[in-house]
Amino acid sequence: MTTQPPEPVIAIMLKALSFQPFYKLQPVLPVLVAILVEALVRLHGYAPEQYDDYIQLRGGWALYLQTALQLLLESLPLMAAQWWLAGHSDWRGYLVWLAGFAIYPAFSLMLQGGWPEALPLLMGVQYWLLAAGLSLTYWLHKAYQQSATLHQRQAWWRYMLSLDAALLLCLGGWVLLMSGMFVYNPDPMHNQPLEPRLDPGQMLSQWPLTLYYGWQFGLLAGIIFVYYWVNRYVLVRRVLANQGVYPFLLCSAVWLLLSYPLFGVLVLQLPLNIAEQSLLPSENHLPFDTLNLLVAGIIWALSTPLILAFERQHNAREVAELTQVQTLAELKMLQQQVNPHFLFNTLNSLYALCLTQSALAAPMLLKLADLLRYVVYQGQKSRVALRDDLAYLQNYLELQQLRVTRRCKIVTDIQIAEGDWQIAPLLLIMLVENAFKHGAEVSQGECDIHLSLRIQAGHLAFECSNSLPEATPDAPTGIGLTNLQRRLQLGYAEAFTLRSERQGQRWVARLEMDL
Repeated sequence: MTTQPPEPVIAIMLKALSFQPFYKLQPVLPVLVAILVEALVRLHGYAPEQYDDYIQLRGGWALYLQTALQLLLESLPLMAAQWWLAGHSDWRGYLVWLAGFAIYPAFSLMLQGGWPEALPLLMGVQYWLLAAGLSLTYWLHKAYQQSATLHQRQAWWRYMLSLDAALLLCLGGWVLLMSGMFVYNPDPMHNQPLEPRLDPGQMLSQWPLTLYYGWQFGLLAGIIFVYYWVNRYVLVRRVLANQGVYPFLLCSAVWLLLSYPLFGVLVLQLPLNIAEQSLLPSENHLPFDTLNLLVAGIIWALSTPLILAFERQHNAREVAELTQVQTLAELKMLQQQVNPHFLFNTLNSLYALCLTQSALAAPMLLKLADLLRYVVYQGQKSRVALRDDLAYLQNYLELQQLRVTRRCKIVTDIQIAEGDWQIAPLLLIMLVENAFKHGAEVSQGECDIHLSLRIQAGHLAFECSNSLPEATPDAPTGIGLTNLQRRLQLGYAEAFTLRSERQGQRWVARLEMDL
């Protein structure tokens, strides 16, 4: 008895995220995240000079839940707009989203400006921007997932929703937040802890100061991104993928031990550092402090499983796309295979009719041109109208009737329910070609071919049977049925059944499929 290895934690988390109730909540997740972040920011912003006493007096959890609940009530229109757009991805959905995330917040801010004491609302500019930004990112991700074809997923589109871009977006938001807090709080390095607030208007009016803080925090964010980049593209992709776990751990240790003091020296050169405190994690002026190494190790430890999860997803997506490309190429190749036996026999019949100057030569040539035109222009499509495919089949029968004259009786019984039915091109013709090849063309006497087609509730049933001459092998030879079987597997997966067998002196082929 074999035991299955335990599932990785990441796999369990991914299964949990695909749970149906969670899936229904997905559209409002951006708003919920914005609510929790804003509630936490406001909790730390209440009376910062007597923060500890204030929290003990009111109770941190009670204040946090009260703030989050009020934000939740004020954000109901935002959540409704998210839900509406999830179910109506048309111009009405976009209009409702615009009303929820643009008109409603603007109206709320106008009310707060006019009656600040009568309407103590919590929805501010920073919460509005955070919620709208998370919502836009969510819908961009959904649009990427739902892109129908591979060529729609351009390289820039892929990068915008990659792990690199997500990390850069988070780091950019952190730089903006820290710069805004430093602008909002006077002499921030000497007045710790800072009130966690930013004023966009103040940041714009004092833009030189905003840039002064921004480039320094941007450098810190760049160091974090370098640690991530080296871990993903060097340590994981080159060392771990090619050499194994132990060399990966050794190389990671070498990288961390060599890099953290160098980056520490770089950070100490920033103008924001003061004599009492620095921007290093250790908050001193010692680049070799072990606390700096510990923070670098934490960045490595947190980024590694995330990188491995994204690498696995990336590899799985590439394999799926490669498989899809190969499948489409194979399907195209199968669709382009014109039956050479039929074509050669038709050309020979045309040659004989031309020698005798028969009046049948011109109609036969015209019908052959129509058949080839359909194969060239419609046969390359994934789906065509069923009526067009049946018209092609009728032309084929008329052309064959000219070839075999009156010794073959062809009976058709077609009953189709109302509807604009679509089908993969040139499927039905393969069974009919087989009936002529192994029935009418090898028969010396009278023969017959019966065709029957029914469509009920989107289910197609097509049957083609032909009489057999004496001493016929048990099974027809050739690649026609193999080609048909493979095309059905590629285009209809398991939603079809195909049977081809001898029944007495008749050969019966039956195809059933869901359209």
